[in-house]
Amino acid sequence: MTFDARGGKPPASRNNALFAVAVVAVVGGAFMLTLNYSGAPKAGPADAPPHTISAAAQAPAVQAPSGWTSMPAKTYFATLSRVDPDASSSLTRRLAKVSGKPLAEQSEVVFEHAAGLLKDHAADLARADVRHLDDILVMTRDRLRSASQSGSSWCQGARFADLDQASFADRAALNRELKMLEEPLRDYGLELVTHLLVAIEDARSHPVSRGALTQTDKAAMQGVMMSMLSDPQVMPLLMAAQTGGDAHKLVTSLNVCDLGATAVTAIKTLPQDTKGRAFADLVRQMELGGGDFVRLSQF
Repeated sequence: MTFDARGGKPPASRNNALFAVAVVAVVGGAFMLTLNYSGAPKAGPADAPPHTISAAAQAPAVQAPSGWTSMPAKTYFATLSRVDPDASSSLTRRLAKVSGKPLAEQSEVVFEHAAGLLKDHAADLARADVRHLDDILVMTRDRLRSASQSGSSWCQGARFADLDQASFADRAALNRELKMLEEPLRDYGLELVTHLLVAIEDARSHPVSRGALTQTDKAAMQGVMMSMLSDPQVMPLLMAAQTGGDAHKLVTSLNVCDLGATAVTAIKTLPQDTKGRAFADLVRQMELGGGDFVRLSQF
């Protein structure tokens, strides 16, 4: 949106349209990528390094808690047991206290535990080889494409066209709306954290030292952001929002999953060193209390 020197606020319809673009980008990256989960992680090439997600899938069998029957869940608990036995025991004790609860409530315990685990191991994670980040990006892109190809209703922009800030105020209503995503989100989250645990394990033996983000890095990231804004799906929407056109109608025509896959692909094209430093910077921010994607790309 262009700067208005008169200090006036854009019409509400323009605010909602631009907010919808942001929602499409965020939701496309955080929710849609988990749809239509296709099964266990595929094995890598025969000459792949030993610490990969496929190696995690081949970890010694560990009894997953009752009810956690999906392959991502079994792989996660096995990997956690290998990478951090103490944390694995701690999680087992926590889950024992909520064993009679629905899996959705148990999931909150698992992911809260995982968040603390990643923070505890942030120093190692920041030194992980960038190929682990590439693995996550490829996995995410593939999940999005799979959802799009399956014709998932969650790929349709119409689901987001009327969203605005107020839409997130009613947590209960939002949870009901996202109920159908509960299982795929859980499986994707487990697969994601498994990737990160494998990255931590690898970094212990093969740490990669990195400096701070450079101006060249930030310029490259801004270039990627600009390329996302010039996407054929997004550009007409931004133009309509700025000129008072029917942005709402354009939002309904978006394929959120395709848009998310395009964004992830664009991120993957960043130079390897830039991706490594950017990832390490976000990990350090997480360790201090939270990642700031906006600050990351600022000059």
